[in-house]
Amino acid sequence: MGHHSCCNKQKVKRGLWSPEEDEKLINYISTYGHGCWSSVPKHAGLQRCGKSCRLRWINYLRPDLKRGSFSPQEAALIIELHSILGNR
Repeated sequence: MGHHSCCNKQKVKRGLWSPEEDEKLINYISTYGHGCWSSVPKHAGLQRCGKSCRLRWINYLRPDLKRGSFSPQEAALIIELHSILGNR
């Protein structure tokens, strides 16, 4: 597994995201949308790879991302569907 091609062309930061970087990404995507992920870091003022920005947004920063435990209704639905479908 190598690095992304965009990571080879420029110096990109790796590792943990700082709160400032998160804020830059949230502000940029809230204002302009994501469009082409490879152009997001440059326009948002981040020293990151486009893939890193995409994964950070999708897995951690999206406003519609639900965190925490399942509600009782969600748990009941999971159990019901598991009884119907099994481990598919």
